[in-house]
Amino acid sequence: MLTAELPVSRIMTSKPITVAPNDTMDKVRELLEKEGFHHLPVVEHGKLVGLVSYTDYLRLIRDVFNNSQEARVNERLLNATLVKEVMTEHLLCLSPDDTVETALRIFKANRFHSLPVVDEHKHLLGIVTTLDLMRVLETIFLEELRR
Repeated sequence: MLTAELPVSRIMTSKPITVAPNDTMDKVRELLEKEGFHHLPVVEHGKLVGLVSYTDYLRLIRDVFNNSQEARVNERLLNATLVKEVMTEHLLCLSPDDTVETALRIFKANRFHSLPVVDEHKHLLGIVTTLDLMRVLETIFLEELRR
């Protein structure tokens, strides 16, 4: 039975696809488009160092493509922009033992859409998104209706 006390390790996406700080935003674009992700953890030497989101990507595209240079030059600029120049570095993270309720409260208070799950050494274990929480809440809600 699912409850609010369920640890996030039970609902997180384990081993999410990641990017490195020195990857280009072109690689981010490919992953976002191909995989349909909205958040990509940034990992260096096995440790979480940041997060790049679809919103970060869109902000970069807007900034790059809103200037008056021709499109080919803008495309080269996008390919030359590194993840570390765009990513969010200071992240609020969950531990695998934190509960679904804790994650829900953090999402609500901060208007985040994803939270990395890390161990005590900042090694990435997974990621929890608002969609993951909605699935849990849907299951809890449906269980309650059946009672």
